[in-house]
Amino acid sequence: MILVANGCSHTAGAEIEHAGQGECHDKAWPKHLADKLGYEHVNLSMSGASGHRVVRTTLEFLYLHYQKNDKCLKNLFFVILWPGFFRTEIHSERSRNHFYDDGWCPLVVGNDDMYKNSIDKAAYMYYKSWVTSFTRHHNTIDYYQNVLLLQNIFQKYGVKYLFWNASMNTLSKDPMYAPYYIHISEKTFPKIHHSEYCFTELCRKSNQKLTKGTIESGFASHYNEDAHKWFAGRMYDYMTQVLL
Repeated sequence: MILVANGCSHTAGAEIEHAGQGECHDKAWPKHLADKLGYEHVNLSMSGASGHRVVRTTLEFLYLHYQKNDKCLKNLFFVILWPGFFRTEIHSERSRNHFYDDGWCPLVVGNDDMYKNSIDKAAYMYYKSWVTSFTRHHNTIDYYQNVLLLQNIFQKYGVKYLFWNASMNTLSKDPMYAPYYIHISEKTFPKIHHSEYCFTELCRKSNQKLTKGTIESGFASHYNEDAHKWFAGRMYDYMTQVLL
């Protein structure tokens, strides 16, 4: 079996080794979880990633590495920590600074100064327009649609999976969103509406330690390797007791 993880900085292991580090896959929770399960390990996550990147890179992985090569999809187990929903991404042929995945760039609310000085004018204007026009209602529906898209793909091909929230999305369970969340499997996304069970809150409430880089910068809430090991244990318990 192969454990395939995807998500944002909390899945990528950001700043585990030093401040400003984007990824540290060898010390992040997916590697520790794979070791506990006796699985191989693939981590597709990157810092700053949105739900859109999670969907895009997961579909690309399924096609390029398995469907295209006639490999068995049932040998995969996906664990995805969904990023916060105030994020998106943009593709540009003109700018390469802060762009990854053949021209894709993550866009996160609050990074105005960085984008203004590092990406091309058209991409920056898109970012400004997106920030000023998005609404929580729009992003909530967008989030549910991304989750449902991957859920349905996994179910179609019989791929085992577990979804969890990376941070406090505070998703509304208002009846207006019932056309979306009514279809989400509670077994494979058990805490979708319980923000207190997200990665960052679980780590905080159990007194896990932040990375030195996070403490120094005060910019994010990235946790150290011991916290990632602890969270891997939580995921292991749920997977072995409920899904395997």
